[in-house]
Amino acid sequence: MKTSIKYIFTVLLLMSFTACDSFLTEYPHSEVAVDDYLKNDDEVETAVIGIYSGLQEVVQQEYAILEMRSDNAGTRSGVGDWAQFESFTLLTTNSVVANYWKQLYTTIHRCNLVLASIDNVVDPNKKQQFEAEAKFVRGYLHFNAVRLFGSVPLADRIVNEGDTEGYKQAPADEVYALVNSDLEYAVNNLPSKSDIDLGRANKESAQTMLAKYYLQFKQYDEAKTLLSDIIAGGSFSLTQNYNDIFYQELGSEIIFPIQFIDDNTENSQEFSYYFLFEQGSHNYATDNMITLYESQPGVNGEDTRYTTNIIDQRGVRKGCGKFITTANNIRLAGNDYILIRYSDVLLLYVEAVIGDSFQTNDAVALDYFNQVRSRAGLAPLQNVTKPTLANERRKEFLYENHRWFDLERTGDLEATITNFMKDQGLNFDKRHLLLPIPQRELDTSKGMLTQNPGY
Repeated sequence: MKTSIKYIFTVLLLMSFTACDSFLTEYPHSEVAVDDYLKNDDEVETAVIGIYSGLQEVVQQEYAILEMRSDNAGTRSGVGDWAQFESFTLLTTNSVVANYWKQLYTTIHRCNLVLASIDNVVDPNKKQQFEAEAKFVRGYLHFNAVRLFGSVPLADRIVNEGDTEGYKQAPADEVYALVNSDLEYAVNNLPSKSDIDLGRANKESAQTMLAKYYLQFKQYDEAKTLLSDIIAGGSFSLTQNYNDIFYQELGSEIIFPIQFIDDNTENSQEFSYYFLFEQGSHNYATDNMITLYESQPGVNGEDTRYTTNIIDQRGVRKGCGKFITTANNIRLAGNDYILIRYSDVLLLYVEAVIGDSFQTNDAVALDYFNQVRSRAGLAPLQNVTKPTLANERRKEFLYENHRWFDLERTGDLEATITNFMKDQGLNFDKRHLLLPIPQRELDTSKGMLTQNPGY
């Protein structure tokens, strides 16, 4: 019987490798050989679980970085580090960005610890799986880093304290090459959903992430092949009730979740708090977003996703109903963070079919697109244009941190954000599409890191 990964987070040996101020100083100062830490199958597997624990920390920073900078969300407070995202006035000392960078590279370091120890695994099946899991996460995190920061350190090995070369920024194309290599390895070596513990990376999660990589570089046929394979495999299906996706965890639609536990100081999340904070200072739905639901011809408010995505919290602000928690402490919530789900696969397939065209009436693509619309209570369409697909994805994945990367992947990011800011009477400098390199990292890099333009 397969078990959920969330129930074994509490036995993490790897958590003793605590992070320091810089990702370069995480490895123990004595530089004891990694073999002395991860000597057998069980110890390496515990380290693999530590990678997923690291992902818990990474994804909790992404709402501010991805949704608050998009046209989906804002904060009413107008002050503090969160407000810097929606106004594109980020300081190099922004604590959210600094923590995100730190957690990215801390978790990548954990991946490299596993990979450096992989030959100590005796069971050949476990060895293959552990290596593929580590490479999947390492590839995914580098994919995020290069898209958000541009030129970043390429961390494909353990970096010891004092190794300044580990800080060296690699050109984006070199980082993307590692992303491609790691994700391809994961696709070829991870087991499918039915053969792996719930909550761990599977072949289908790697296929979806690699398909997004291919779409980023207009390799539409390659993306379509991967996505078709997932669909044909039959392991996943759309959850009938949209709301149930988020409150019946590990359902038929979930391909890869980051799991959390209610009221657990080590393995809970606090992003639910951002949607439930009664003063509404952390988060609200933009008028631009609400209008998308309310003013489309023929919709008339019938999109059933509206009541899940947009709610009134005590009549104060518009928020999101996807992340309401039953935890006693709303800052110790157990709602899973869904990184990949099946509707994403269906809509990505449509994107691959459209490719560089403006629209499609391909029968298979229309079927997949209309499956998603039908679940939302909407009538089927006879063709799908790029703007229609973009709007569908925006509503389907609202506040799941897809919007920014969707716009970047399709080449619409700069124009969309520029127009959104202009509508608010604000100017936008396209240099701020990239995040600043955290000042803390610049200060400790001994000149090996260079700040992004505009900061």
